Amino acid sequence: MRNSICLLSTLMFSIPVFAIDDYRCTEKSLCEIQDYTEVSSVDEAFSQGKFEGKIRLAYIDQNNHELGASDTYGTSIGGQMKYETAKLYNVSLAASAFISQKVSPLSGDVNKGELNPDFFDAQGDAFVYLGEAYIDYSYKNIALRYGRQKLDTPLNDRDDIRMLPNTFEALTLGYGGIEHFVFMAGYISAWAGYDSGDDISKFKDIPGEVSATGEIGEGVALAGVMNDSIEGVDLQAWYYDFNKLAGVVYADAVYAAEYSGGLGVEFGVQYGNYAEKSSSGVDGDAYGGVLALSYDVFTLGSAVNEAKSSGGKSVILGYGGGPYFTSMEEMTIDSINDAQAYVLSAELDLSNLLLDSMALFYAYGHFEGNDSGSDTEYIEQDIILSYGINESADLELSYAYVDDRVNSGAGDTGYDRFLARANYSF
Repeated sequence: MRNSICLLSTLMFSIPVFAIDDYRCTEKSLCEIQDYTEVSSVDEAFSQGKFEGKIRLAYIDQNNHELGASDTYGTSIGGQMKYETAKLYNVSLAASAFISQKVSPLSGDVNKGELNPDFFDAQGDAFVYLGEAYIDYSYKNIALRYGRQKLDTPLNDRDDIRMLPNTFEALTLGYGGIEHFVFMAGYISAWAGYDSGDDISKFKDIPGEVSATGEIGEGVALAGVMNDSIEGVDLQAWYYDFNKLAGVVYADAVYAAEYSGGLGVEFGVQYGNYAEKSSSGVDGDAYGGVLALSYDVFTLGSAVNEAKSSGGKSVILGYGGGPYFTSMEEMTIDSINDAQAYVLSAELDLSNLLLDSMALFYAYGHFEGNDSGSDTEYIEQDIILSYGINESADLELSYAYVDDRVNSGAGDTGYDRFLARANYSF
């Protein structure tokens, strides 16, 4: 069981964590690669390759508060099946099938507007696509990868919150040959996944249409550096060039420590600057802070974010779940002009009281600002129960209640959503 303060960060606050010593071999990593045997022939490269995968069964039910709006629900079984060759001359090949199969008896009727679309394609049907397909070169402290791949940086990440994670068509280069530093650069051309748009199974150009005049941006160039030379402190700084959309500078610093007597502390600050291009409407500055205190089995957390923009403009998440400390199960500060948000949370580690590897988490968030000239205000409350059955299997249950404090009746955009996921990794 992870300690409480680490679980809190994973479930709630979007603090990107990257390993420095071997940054490609962590759950939340730059390139997500395993250790592979170096071989001397093509036959051995394929015969000594490795399969891995994840099977997922998921159910979602959403009650919409808008007057007359249908409630929706859906169930899917699927997951990921990946094969990667052993390394020949430091090169390996990999491909991963992403699958989501509708369980029709436990899903709403699409023709009646009762099917929740979050697990399915644009027509509400099952799908299969090649989520990963890349060539990887790794030598000493250098890693080069080209093709469809998983990525986790502050403004583009897998954000695995429904059936399948986001993946990206990209060229990425990492270097870890300087003690306490990891450097990364890359270029992303397209992406697919839950966050990517209407048809989650189709790869779409990044950033696509970026302004009211229909200008089309082409790709995202990025570069970043991470450092852990100060004990207990992780630092990172990034620059993103979202072609014709915005230039973005992002940085954060996170301190985490465990003290004698069972006290744990985690503290972080973040800053993002968005410089508009091509009248895209993306512009402004975002600030944030997070503090979490844990003692024994109990953790308390708080986070704040503020985004300052002029002329009705706003900051964005990027491509994925985004970096903001106040991001919850549903709400974030993106696309809200002059957004202000705070989140208060509590977590109880139930491992010693009920079952091993079980935790219960609650969060209360307040979001307000301006959207298209009108004031907005939302309250979100989240309850999350996580249970690690064993090293391969786990269960996640989450309930999110989003209250639109400005609109009611036919204009109410609030809802409450229940999500259950059972996972088996192999």
